[in-house]
Order: sequence, then C-alpha cells, then structure tokens
Amino acid sequence: MSDKNYLRVRKIFYFFFSAWSLDFIPKSRYKFLDSLKHCVYPFLLLTGLFCEMWHFLYQMKDKSDMIDFAFSTTMSIGLFQCVVVYIIIISRNREKIMNVFQYYENVMKVHDPLMTEIREKQYAENMRICYLGAKYHLSATFVSWFGIVGHDIIRSGGSSPMLFDIPGIPEESIFYYPCNFIYQFLLFFSLFELIMVSDVVIMITIACCKKEIDAISELQSTLNDEELSKNSAGTIIRRAHEAHLVLADKASMLKMFFWHIYFYKLFSILLYLCTMSVGLQGLNGIFPYGAAISVFVMMLEAFLLCYFGQTLKDSSEKMSDAIYMSKWYEMNVKDQKNLVIIMIRLQHQVQVETFGFGTISIYTFVQICKASFTYAAILYTVLK
Repeated sequence: MSDKNYLRVRKIFYFFFSAWSLDFIPKSRYKFLDSLKHCVYPFLLLTGLFCEMWHFLYQMKDKSDMIDFAFSTTMSIGLFQCVVVYIIIISRNREKIMNVFQYYENVMKVHDPLMTEIREKQYAENMRICYLGAKYHLSATFVSWFGIVGHDIIRSGGSSPMLFDIPGIPEESIFYYPCNFIYQFLLFFSLFELIMVSDVVIMITIACCKKEIDAISELQSTLNDEELSKNSAGTIIRRAHEAHLVLADKASMLKMFFWHIYFYKLFSILLYLCTMSVGLQGLNGIFPYGAAISVFVMMLEAFLLCYFGQTLKDSSEKMSDAIYMSKWYEMNVKDQKNLVIIMIRLQHQVQVETFGFGTISIYTFVQICKASFTYAAILYTVLK
C-alpha cells in the first residue's frame, strides 16, 4: 500500500513501540542487559512519582496554593497513568496490538475478488481520519506542552518545569538548577508524549477494526441489489461470514486491553479535570493560562478517545443495518437460512466497553465533563 496517510500512521505506530521499549538500542549477547533496558523508562517514572509525592508532603509549605496543589496532584496522577499505560500497552499487550495491525496490513496484500477493492477504499478513508486525529491531537498537545512548561518555569523562578525540587540537592548547590531543570524537562516530555502517543496507538487499533467492519458492511449492502440477491447471495454471505469470524477473533483479543486502558485513561482524565477545576475556582480573579491549557488538553484527549469509540459503535450498527436492508425475499431458502445465522452473529457488536463507563461513545465524554466539574464544585465548597 502506498497511501500517504497509511504510511504516516504506520510510522507513528512503530515509533511508539520502538521508542518507549528502547528497541533502537542494539541487542546484547547478555539477556539481563536486554531486560534492563525495559526497566529504564519505568524507573524514570517511579523516581518522578517519588519526587512529586515528596514535594506534596514535605516541600509544599503553603497547602492553600491551589495552583501548586492542582499541578502536583495532576502530575502525580499523570505519572501513575504512565506506569499503567507502559505495563498494559508495552509490557502486556504489545504482541496482541501488533498482531492485529500486521494482520490487516497483510490482508491488504492478498487479492480477494469480492473484498480487495472495498477494503482498499475503506482502509484509505479510515487511515485518513486516523491520521487527521493523530495530527491535530499531537500538534495541539505539543504546543500546549511548551505553554505548561513555560508557566511552571516562570512560577518556580527558572528551576522547576514540574514545580518540585529533587530531594537531596540544596538550592545553593551548583547542581541545583541544571539537575532539576534537565531531569524535570525530560520527565515531563516523556510523560506527556507517552500518554498522547498511546492515545494515537489506541486510535490506530480501533481504525484497523473499523475499516474491516465498514468493508463487510459495504459487501453486505450489495445484497440490496435484486439481481445479486438472486444469483450471488450465497457467495457474498459466505465471504462476509468468514471475514466477520476473523474480525470477531481479533476483537476478542483486544477486548480486555480496551477494557483496562480505557478505564485507567478516562478515570485519570476525570481526576485531572476535577483537580484543575478546583484549582481554577480558588484563584480569586487570577487566570493561570497553564492550568487552562491543561484542562483543554485533557478534554481534547477524552473527546478523541470517546469519538473513536463512537465510530466503532456506529460502524457495528451499520453492519447490522446492511443485512436488514438486503433483498432477502429474492434469495433461495438456503441463502435465507444462512442470512439468519449471520444476523444472529451480528447481534454481538464490536465495541469498546470498560468498567464504570459502559460502552464508550460521545455520551461518555459528556458524562466525564459533567461529573468532573460537578465533583470539583462540591470539593471546592467543602475545602472553602
């Protein structure tokens, strides 16, 4: 495939696993050295989480400073989320995710008289949407990253992009500014990018499943033609059934992955929005652009995750509708019976579900925003 959007999306997909697994480092003949490189990033995150907790418990002298409180809390949540994302995506589900992506890559290379042209069209359209989502998401968050870091650097007097001080390095030390600045700059960048690029990997994985659903739907919609229903219904139904069996198998592989990753991401976003909203309410007329940017980024992330869940849900419903709209009464009895079988299978829709949020859709995004701002108002009233 030479589609530009597909090649760009593919590059992002493989970059994510290569960069955060440190696959670009040559393999050693000693296995324990290869295992150590998978501990580098988790160690960086855990030391950052320790520093944030130390700052919150011992370094933060004024607990009424709502911006420091809000940023420290959200950074701690973000670091914890990064550890969870690393474990779920890179450590536990890397092979499953890559298996699905590579399978649908290889499917596009196999000629199928019924499906090839349809698949190419649907793949191009879904990769276009996926690339646009990734492009705007990463661009917006990358620009926001500089805004948040700039706000924190100014607020800390030029030393701390994440507002904490590394324990054990006194302020009068010559290492105080370079160590704090470089370490926190790299930590914040890696934290932010892992969260955001992992969102793109989720989008790509959903887009791969969605394009196959759309291809099956379009194939089934040809049964709305009277002549095809009479003469080719058996072949079309059989091919659609075979494609749906493979799709269901790939979707079942990813079911628990989606269940876990969506829960941790959406729950973390809810906590982010709640904490930052409390911070914004307690400023008495002062408007910190860093906090406002953080709220915008989190809402954008929640919207994109829910939007792609909605598109998968809509495509699954469209696949069922394509069968219902077919000219089934023009088919012979055997094909009608086969049609009933595939209709029963399609009752089990391919969709993203998670604990506490149910089926992911745009309504989930509304629920998250509503709940976070409601909890923030209640929490602010209690603290006030």
